[in-house]
Amino acid sequence: MSESNGKSIYGDAGARRRRTLDAAAALLDEGGYSALTIRSVAKSSGTSTGLIYQYFADKQEIFIALLNESQLESTAYVAALPRDGGVASLIAAVIPNSVRQWARVGRMTATWRDIEGATRSERESVRELRVTAEQYNEELRRALLEAAEAEGRTLLDDPALIRFVLSGLMGVSDTIVNRWAPNLDATEFAEFSAAVITRGITAPGAAG
Repeated sequence: MSESNGKSIYGDAGARRRRTLDAAAALLDEGGYSALTIRSVAKSSGTSTGLIYQYFADKQEIFIALLNESQLESTAYVAALPRDGGVASLIAAVIPNSVRQWARVGRMTATWRDIEGATRSERESVRELRVTAEQYNEELRRALLEAAEAEGRTLLDDPALIRFVLSGLMGVSDTIVNRWAPNLDATEFAEFSAAVITRGITAPGAAG
């Protein structure tokens, strides 16, 4: 029997959901998307499949919840970053969070799309995911614009700009997470990449 404070005879609902997501993230890290099943999550989190089904209809919903959580965390992270160091400094500061989120769940997104196919687009949770993705994109654009203004540069007015930045962040994150360039220092690589991305999206001179 559930109670209004979120607790039941089985324990705190919020804590149980948190354990489920943490267990799912660990399974993804160990074995990729194919390792994520309701049964494996239940075993790893120390609960039953029945209790997990109270919160998630299937493993897709668990994965989508992790993606959504990742995007919300990233939005808050970018919002808190200082802008006064300029665009390259901002992007360099974004990269560590991008690496964390890529390692946790982002790198499995393509596999999820390939395996689940068209059915994912029909879900309400996927529509919500698109909203949080757009919120992150807008926060990142705002941060880049303010950082450019702080150093007297102009952010290029191009609809492809954010996609270009996101592609760069994903490429850098994938290289660091998978150690594609083991002889490179990760911090130096991140700073170099931030400078290269900055040159591609800014021009000298204040806007206006």
